Amino acid sequence: MNTGRRLQLFLLLPMALVVLVALLVFYGALASMRQQFELAHSAQHKDLEGMASAASFSRDIGLIEERTSAALEGAINGSLNELQLYRMHTAIVNDLDVLGKQVEQLTQSAALVLDANQGSTNSLQQEFELYRRFVVMSTDVLAVDPSVARDFLNQARQHFRDFSIFSSRLSILLAQRAQERNLAQFHAFTHMAQQLWWLGLAAVCVLLLVSYLLARRASHALIDIADALHTLAGSQHKEIPLPRLEAMHDKDSGELGRLAGAVLVFRNAIERQRQAEEQAHQLAFYDVLTQLPNRRMLMERLKLALDGCARSDHHGAVVLLDLDSFKRINDARGHSVGDQLLQQVAQRLAQTVRANDTVARLDGDKFGFVLAALSHQSQQAANEAEQVVLECTQILAQPVQLEGQTYFISASIGITLFDAQRQSLDELLKQAEAAMYRAKNEGRNTYRFYDPQIQAHLDAKVSLEADLRLAVEQEQLCLFYQLQVDEQDHMQGVEALVRWIHPNKGMVSPAQFIPLAEESDLILPIGHWVLETACRQLSQWARQPERAHLSIAVNVSARQFRQHDFVQRVQAVLAATGAPPQTLKLELTESLVLENVEATIAKMLALRAVGVRFSMDDFGTGYSSLQYLKRLPLDQLKIEQSFVRDITTDPDDAVIVQTIIAMGRALRLEVIAEGVETREQQAFLRTQGCLAYQGYLFGKPIPIEQLEPQLPSPT
Repeated sequence: MNTGRRLQLFLLLPMALVVLVALLVFYGALASMRQQFELAHSAQHKDLEGMASAASFSRDIGLIEERTSAALEGAINGSLNELQLYRMHTAIVNDLDVLGKQVEQLTQSAALVLDANQGSTNSLQQEFELYRRFVVMSTDVLAVDPSVARDFLNQARQHFRDFSIFSSRLSILLAQRAQERNLAQFHAFTHMAQQLWWLGLAAVCVLLLVSYLLARRASHALIDIADALHTLAGSQHKEIPLPRLEAMHDKDSGELGRLAGAVLVFRNAIERQRQAEEQAHQLAFYDVLTQLPNRRMLMERLKLALDGCARSDHHGAVVLLDLDSFKRINDARGHSVGDQLLQQVAQRLAQTVRANDTVARLDGDKFGFVLAALSHQSQQAANEAEQVVLECTQILAQPVQLEGQTYFISASIGITLFDAQRQSLDELLKQAEAAMYRAKNEGRNTYRFYDPQIQAHLDAKVSLEADLRLAVEQEQLCLFYQLQVDEQDHMQGVEALVRWIHPNKGMVSPAQFIPLAEESDLILPIGHWVLETACRQLSQWARQPERAHLSIAVNVSARQFRQHDFVQRVQAVLAATGAPPQTLKLELTESLVLENVEATIAKMLALRAVGVRFSMDDFGTGYSSLQYLKRLPLDQLKIEQSFVRDITTDPDDAVIVQTIIAMGRALRLEVIAEGVETREQQAFLRTQGCLAYQGYLFGKPIPIEQLEPQLPSPT
């Protein structure tokens, strides 16, 4: 070996030693880095499992909430039958059992759960058991009593909030741990990168180019990893882009590539966890179909608006909107079209509100608004709320195109204002709902502001209905009788008129309680009681020869007559009381008779066959035609008292009465006039051919005890 070769080896040997030392140091640094990362990766893996469990728990709880709400809504509107409700109940119970096992697994993670649940695992299990119990009780009674089920579900939702708090604490704890770990790794990697940098500077004297390139490449890669960890520790975004680490992972298959890949795996887990949190929030506070806030979110915004009014002395408004024709469209075209229609309505309503207002879907076809920060002046605030409502009605009036069909919709809207004076959330919603129903009752496709006087009237009406139900049960009703006489003032019969003697209010006007009974189901038991009482009286008179010819006219309501077994009910009453059928006269109104002519004629003929007679009450106020009248098996026409009142002074009323009498004569029907109060009225009617009368001229309605002395007696 010559001198040149020795010199070359002499020069290369230190260089090789330096390179070897550098490689050993570099390898040791990488091994230390790898060890630290594996320890961190193991801890992160445990945290990821906790995140996955918490996210799965939140998602499953949210799905159970959604299915329970759907079952409750289906039970209320009748879209789900009892079998479907039972299946949903069974599925929800099974899902809750699975969740119970997840809760047990979570409580076994003692350190994590204790920290997240304020040092207690039992409270988590207890809250879940209470939640499961109320959900099971709610779904169990859905088919029996949806209102009780709603109460149980509200109780369950109170415990549901505890789970939300637990999930949030768990997420915060995991995020804090991740931040601390990532910051520690950041400092460790930064320190190590600096050491490698100085090693590269030392090695550059021997291997200037190679050492410099290796050091720069390694340091840049580690800085990218450190920066990525720092970004993960501080970012709150749902998506966290890390383009440099993604490029490093794709190009480098070595240790740095593996490190980059592990950081990317951790990044993906954080993104999934935040997406799960967002989905849970969406299910809890937003409507699934329309993506609008739900009732729960509306109540939260309303509470904030009330607090804002207290601070700034502004007014606010609650608006409730109910679609007028949605049920008809939904029934005719199916739920798919109905859902699309609700989505379009939601989009339109969202365009009308201001940035600080809230529009929400409450349930079914009902929407709600919270209008915040209106004017200080109540009238100006009302004008501002009215302007928003007008924009809603205008945008809803535009036609809707769905599946090749054009639909036109409208809404009934109720508005109530609120100010700095503290009012309960439920009371405000109740006021807006009362105004909405007032708009619906007054023609629909309009809006109304809440009126305390009208609300007081509605409350009184509800109270009167409750008293009327009690009156039916406690037999507070009684019959008064008004005489019906012939042209010689001889008694031919009476009309039975129901009266209500309230134990505290005294005599209640029929004008108050009869319409209320017509609106409810009470008219049916009242009508049956009147018929039965009148027939018992007829039976008593039938046993007295001098009174056996007297008849009793009984008014029959439309709802009572439309009963499918009305004929059988009348026949059963006649048989039970022994009343002569020919002395019973049923009074029907024109609107009732002409609503379904064929069915009406069939029922009338069936009763005529046993001897019952019929009178058309308040004749002249409807739209009867001779074509129908001649087909009806009537015995009598009764002239409405509003025509009789002014026959001696009003030529128009006189002509109407003459026409009715002529029509009755042409149809060979008896004609009786009610409301006769003077002899002049009676004389006019007699000259025109009306020979039967009823009115105050002959006697006011009186109870049977006062009527008895006026009845025919044995001579």
